[in-house]
Amino acid sequence: MTRRTTIGWLLSFARAASLRLLVSTVSRLLGHALGAAVLAVPAWGIGMLAVGRADRPSFLAGVVVATLVAAVLRALLRYLEQLLGHLAAFSLMGEMRIQLLERLAPQAPAVTEGLGAARIQTVAVRDVDRVEVFFAHTIAPAVSAVVIPFGATIAAWIAAGATIGATVASVLALGILLPLLGAAAGQRAAQATATVRADIAQHVADTMRTREEIVAAQAEPQRAASLAALDRSLARVLRAAGARAGWRHALSNLRVWGGSLAVLVAGVLASGGADAFRDTLPGLFVAIALVLGTLTSLETVERLATSLPAGLEAARRIRELMCRPPTVTEPESPVTGDRAQSVALEFDNVTYTYPGTAGPVLCDVALEVRRGEFVGVVGATGSGKSTLARLAQRHRDPDVGNVRIDGEDARVRGTRDVTRRVSVASQDPFVLDDAVAVNLRLADINATDSQLHRALALVELDDLDLGAVVGRRGFRLSGGQRQRLALARTLLHAAPNLPGGVLILDEATSHQDPLTQARLIRRLRTLGSSMLVIAHRLETLRDADRVIVLEEGRVVETGVWDELVAADGSFAALLAGQGRNLDSEHH
Repeated sequence: MTRRTTIGWLLSFARAASLRLLVSTVSRLLGHALGAAVLAVPAWGIGMLAVGRADRPSFLAGVVVATLVAAVLRALLRYLEQLLGHLAAFSLMGEMRIQLLERLAPQAPAVTEGLGAARIQTVAVRDVDRVEVFFAHTIAPAVSAVVIPFGATIAAWIAAGATIGATVASVLALGILLPLLGAAAGQRAAQATATVRADIAQHVADTMRTREEIVAAQAEPQRAASLAALDRSLARVLRAAGARAGWRHALSNLRVWGGSLAVLVAGVLASGGADAFRDTLPGLFVAIALVLGTLTSLETVERLATSLPAGLEAARRIRELMCRPPTVTEPESPVTGDRAQSVALEFDNVTYTYPGTAGPVLCDVALEVRRGEFVGVVGATGSGKSTLARLAQRHRDPDVGNVRIDGEDARVRGTRDVTRRVSVASQDPFVLDDAVAVNLRLADINATDSQLHRALALVELDDLDLGAVVGRRGFRLSGGQRQRLALARTLLHAAPNLPGGVLILDEATSHQDPLTQARLIRRLRTLGSSMLVIAHRLETLRDADRVIVLEEGRVVETGVWDELVAADGSFAALLAGQGRNLDSEHH
């Protein structure tokens, strides 16, 4: 995506606030013209007094009044410019975040698995904030940076003649060109800065998320060293950018004072004598004042040379994320009708490979969950158990084969209908730093308090106050309570389809003691859902109608508990391994 394409996209996005931006731009033009006049009018007055062309008392009063009026009007226009420019920018930034959320929400959680939640947060928060520089500090300044120097050149030409006008034009043109030095390097630096900052954000988030594992492995020095390496990379990029900005700023200052001297020298050389110089002195003073009076307009270009590349890079990342192709394609005419089917959920010879991985995580998997059935899925870590839950809720579509919900291909039903019929409770759920009721109503915003209490009772959280705040990521709850709160939320989501619907528990009761876990499963079976329970603790599945055993993404065994134990195969090996682990814990 080129810089021109990014600017075009931002300008098209800005149309929604075009009136505010137009008034802001006009206010800036008038304000900067008056700002130049605040210097030019007194300079002209001094020149007129110096050559004796004006009556001192009345002329001086007129110059003072004109200068004061120009200064006051300039201040009012400056306020109007800033107010409308920032109102436009903030409204556009809010709309940009809303559009970004609307594009990404249907792709969650698959999009966060691919990109990382911290990187997405960086784009949605920090990058959108950086785009403010374009809406509020680029459009109007870019217009004024062309119009004001052009107007100043014309004014100098009229006031002091062609030679001085041409000199002023050269000095002001240099003020526009200098900030463009190193523009390509600045854009590359902005891209590198944004990338490293996103990597740092993701590194910190991953470190906090896996803190216990890092401490257990005594890997704190390695994590600190890798973060320090990222910080050094960021420092190198910022130092180079700072050096470029410093040189540009120094040259800009040199242009102002050197340009003023150049205009004065041009005026002396062009005058042709003392008398002629005396006649041109007021105009010459005006021309020099205009070089200084346009400083504010051209200084903005200098500041943009530093800040705009970062804003454009942020916009590129936002647009790239907005235009990211969805993980699944929605049907034009989704099939949403209910059909009485004996099979609630079916994986028909499903094969799936995650993007960027070498081999399939699921290979030719065939399993059914009949209506009202309780089916368990077990297997070693990495065998593909959780991928079944993702495919069932259509976070992703299989590469080969079909996932059917109530007899219809999930691709035909569409994601909205699939997520309505299939409810998933995960092992490590996310909860808001808010009240219990707020967390539950994420599943059903219109749920009554009595419905919330019923959901909590089903998961043995009867004593939990609906108004109690659970804390960030639920730190005020135990691990088991947090899981059960999320399970209650899942049950609220599933409630409109009960009895019926598909309920998937992906290690959703792993933090419960065995007795509580068994009671929860028995209660859930009374709801009438078709249940697919992914469990690490095999005892959870003792009463399952069928148990599916996965190994490296393939179904290797299917049967009831007693059959699988008697077969002395993969299931029996997993069970024996858990027995040994329990024995070692007891000892």
